[in-house]
Amino acid sequence: MLLRTASLAIGLAIAAPATLAYADNTPVAAEHVQAPTPSAQDTTRYQQREQKDQKAADYKGGDLVVVGVSGGAILVILLLLLILI
Repeated sequence: MLLRTASLAIGLAIAAPATLAYADNTPVAAEHVQAPTPSAQDTTRYQQREQKDQKAADYKGGDLVVVGVSGGAILVILLLLLILI
């Protein structure tokens, strides 16, 4: 256990300053573009489709899947690092 902790501390002590040395602190220009407003024809078509399919109002997107998969991937990587180090 002490070997794992020591190797992790040494790795962080070496990697953290090296990472900060290559950090790019130059300001980045951002452009804000106004999104076009939908036409009346688009909104009526969307309303018609929404009335056809009642499940469309309950749609919540894939946020749970994305968080679950990325969290699981991070957990697997951490477990592999703990086992292999």
